[in-house]
Amino acid sequence: MPLSSAGFARVFGLSTLVLALAAPAAAHADEPAGGAMVATTRSYYANEMTTSFLFMGYGAVTAGAGAASLTQDGEWSRGFGWSSLIAGGLTVLGGAAYGVAVKVRGDYYEGLAAKDPAQFKREESDRLEGTNKRFILYLGSEILETLAGIGIATYGFVAKDDLYKGIGAGAAIQGIGLFVIDAPGAGRAAKYQDDVRRFEPKIGMSVGGGNRPWAATVGHSF
Repeated sequence: MPLSSAGFARVFGLSTLVLALAAPAAAHADEPAGGAMVATTRSYYANEMTTSFLFMGYGAVTAGAGAASLTQDGEWSRGFGWSSLIAGGLTVLGGAAYGVAVKVRGDYYEGLAAKDPAQFKREESDRLEGTNKRFILYLGSEILETLAGIGIATYGFVAKDDLYKGIGAGAAIQGIGLFVIDAPGAGRAAKYQDDVRRFEPKIGMSVGGGNRPWAATVGHSF
């Protein structure tokens, strides 16, 4: 057999381990961030940074599994190896690019929330509206990748073609893994959008004595 059952079990086990790491990030996303918008923003982008690392980790595991498979003989190993190596490599690159974007956006919006709450609400609300719409496309494409992989593998079994079995298995594993990592992000983005929508910057003025007969204050509430 091109790839032993024990070898495939190890590959699948490593992939499952990476997916299991996604659960803590999703759990922490719903924890209160202390009530302040700055803290809420910091918490949201910290969770998104964790997601970028999960994407890179999962991509590295599946790409590594693909590379290992290519060292073995057989059509199944060749199909699984190339599909996993290519898809996993693209996931690593995508996760890295997302991490850079999250770092830049997180620093900007956290600072804006502290310095200009009203401007923060306008800009972040607009950005989140687009983000939440795009999540439908992201999750849909991951489901399609999974279904396509299952379909290709099914064809391979019917046609007794090990190459298509391997290609389908690699694509399906990649697609379902990305969906499991990405799905909690959609919930986090929706919750964060609700927090930003409820956020109401308030400007007040108080009258006092001494060297400060008046003082302007900026506050915020949820």
